[in-house]
Amino acid sequence: MGGLLAAGLGSRMSPLTTHHLPKPMFPLCGRTPMAELWVRLFVESGITDVSMNLCVLAESLRKNFGDGQRLGANMRYVVEDKPTGTLGGVCKQALGREARSVLPNETVPSVAPFGGSTVVIPSGDIVTNFSADLLEQMYRLHKEVGSAFTMILTPVPWERRVDFGTAVLDNPRPLDGILSSAGRIKEFREKDPDSPSNLNNASIYMIEMELLRALDPQRTPASLEVDAPLYDFGKQVFPLLLGELAHGTLPRDFDLWGMQYDGGWFDVGNKRDYIRVNEAILDGQIKVELPYERFPWGYMGVGCELDLDRVTIKPPVVIGDGCVVEPGAVIGPYAVIGDGWRIGAGARVQSAVLWPRFPFHRADGTVHSIEERRDIEPHRVGAGVSIRESIVVGGAINQDLNDQVVDVKEDGQLEILPLDWVPGGPRA
Repeated sequence: MGGLLAAGLGSRMSPLTTHHLPKPMFPLCGRTPMAELWVRLFVESGITDVSMNLCVLAESLRKNFGDGQRLGANMRYVVEDKPTGTLGGVCKQALGREARSVLPNETVPSVAPFGGSTVVIPSGDIVTNFSADLLEQMYRLHKEVGSAFTMILTPVPWERRVDFGTAVLDNPRPLDGILSSAGRIKEFREKDPDSPSNLNNASIYMIEMELLRALDPQRTPASLEVDAPLYDFGKQVFPLLLGELAHGTLPRDFDLWGMQYDGGWFDVGNKRDYIRVNEAILDGQIKVELPYERFPWGYMGVGCELDLDRVTIKPPVVIGDGCVVEPGAVIGPYAVIGDGWRIGAGARVQSAVLWPRFPFHRADGTVHSIEERRDIEPHRVGAGVSIRESIVVGGAINQDLNDQVVDVKEDGQLEILPLDWVPGGPRA
C-alpha cells in the first residue's frame, strides 16, 4: 500500500492554507498538485492501492483525486478532525478500523486494515525526482536486511541542520547509483544545529506492519501537553527504535535503516521553499510533466494573447491557459503565471508564482466556487507594476510586490503580508 501524509495544518504556509488549498494541493508550475506526483509514482511502481490522511481543506484533495481512477489508482481517505502526528496518520491509514482512537470523540477510520506486510509512506509536501526504479531498489534492500523502518536520507547544507532531522549511519555500505549508500541508523538528531551528520530525513519511508501494530496501542494525541508523548516519527518513534526514549516499549528489537539519495529533493516547508521548487522545475532539476506546450523559453498554455515581438520573455517561465500579456511587459526569469491572468503594459514579473483561480473555502465548510470568484477578483497585474519573490493568490495588483504574499478574501479584498510571515502559537 502507498500512503500519503497530507493532514498537516500547513501553518507556515498561512494565509494560503486558510481558505484556498492544503499544502499538498499547491500547484507546481501552474496546475500540477504536489501530492499528485506521488500518486503517479505509486501507480508507475505497480502500487495501485493508495491512501491519504486529510485534515485542512480535506474536500479539495478529495475532489481532485476522487476515487483515483483518473490516475489508475484506488484511492481511500482517512479524514482527521485534528492531526494526530506522523505516527497517527500512518497507523490510521495502514490499520484502518483497527487503529487506536486517541482523541475525545475521534472518528475511527471505516476502512479495512492493509493486508500486506509493508507500507510505503512519503509526505505529501515533498517534491523529488525519486523514481519507480529507486522505490524498487529501496524495497529490495529493506527486505534483504530485515529492516522494520527504512527512510531515505538526503544531504542538506551543514548550516541547515537546524531545520531538519539528521541521521548517522553505522558502517554504511556503498551502493551504485543515485542511492549511494545504506546502513543501520545508529543516531538520529531532530533539528540539531550541532548534529555530526548532514544526512536529512527525506520523509520517504518503508514501514513493516508488525512495527505499526506494536506502536499503535501506545500512541498519544499530538500535543505538547502530553506527559509521555508518542505521536511523531522524529521526536519519539526513532528514539524509541534506538533505545533512547524513556517511555514506550517494543516486543522485540526493530531495525531502523537509512539509504542516502543524491538526487533532486525539496521539502516545501515554507513559502520561500515553494518559490524555489517552482524554479527548480523550470531549471529541469526536478522533473515534472506540465500540462502546457513547451517552447525554448519555457511553457505556455492555450488561448493566450501576447505579441512576442512586443513582450520581453526572460526564460524560463510558465504562462498558463487564457493569459493576456500586454505590450511592454517583462516576464521572467522564473515567473510562473497561472491560468487566467492579465499582465498589464510595462509590468514585470520575476521569481514569483501567480496562482490560477481556486475555490474559496469558508469557515462554515461551504465553498465559494471558481465561477463565483470570477465576478469578485479579476486576476490582473496593473500597468507598470513589478512583482518579485512573491506568491499571489489573485486579485487586482496595483502596487509593487517584493518578498510578499497576497491573499484574497471572500469579498475580493487583498491582504498583503511579508513572504516569511507565519501565525503565532506553538507547534506540536
